[in-house]
Amino acid sequence: MATSESLKRGWYDRMAAVIDYVQSHLDEELTASRLAALSGFSLHHFHRVFRGTTGESVMGLVRRLRLERAAQQLRYRTTPVTTIAFDIGYQSHEAFTRAFRARFGVPPRAFRETGRSLPMSELEATTRQQPQRTAIGVRHVGPYAACEGAWQQMTARADAMPLISQQLASAGLVYDDPEVTSDDQLRYDACFIVEPEVADGFATDGTPWIRREIPAGTYAVGVHRGPYDTLLDSYVALIGHWLPRRAAELVAEPVVEIYVVGPELAEPPDYITEICVRLAD
Repeated sequence: MATSESLKRGWYDRMAAVIDYVQSHLDEELTASRLAALSGFSLHHFHRVFRGTTGESVMGLVRRLRLERAAQQLRYRTTPVTTIAFDIGYQSHEAFTRAFRARFGVPPRAFRETGRSLPMSELEATTRQQPQRTAIGVRHVGPYAACEGAWQQMTARADAMPLISQQLASAGLVYDDPEVTSDDQLRYDACFIVEPEVADGFATDGTPWIRREIPAGTYAVGVHRGPYDTLLDSYVALIGHWLPRRAAELVAEPVVEIYVVGPELAEPPDYITEICVRLAD
């Protein structure tokens, strides 16, 4: 059942929380009733609110995210196709192949064979212990290259709400792989990392603010130097090359980009971005 705390959150934030829950529980049975209860809406209203705020049905989202996870495993791991199919809830290789072909246009094995080649150069990367961090932000859905609007909203609100000026860092939460998810469905949160008591000061009366708790844990951190439009190369180097050589397993949650040096301090060739992915214990 919904908690009193969840009922205090804005509608936008409640739908985003449902999507986050789906993302981290894709290997479990997910029903519309279970997700409606999490949101605090009745099942009758939940379907309409979810479709209206996200553009797709909740079970359509579940199916899409499961297939996209499978695509990422095919691209970056050597896990057998049948194992991947069972892991995301398909009872047979044939059913998985039909669904995968319908989503991506090719069967799983062909998708794996045509995967992106991995960079041969070494990425500057390490592992780091991080405490839990609180972020307040604005959700952008669409091409990552068009997320500037979300940052403009953040900047405008920072000017109007002095509490945001107490930010500890600027960060982006990156949910989807642009080589797997269509541009119009990519999710990105433009965030300021703040102290929890600062986040507590923001109203949740239906405004599009979202609050995220970035979990504590061990993170693989890759350092990207240069413009944002070349970030994908560093993602592939970290997730597809550096981590597999260390037999590391990733937690199913968004990647955290920390903007150490950005547009306010330097020109694009001198940007420094940390790409942070949490590792399973």
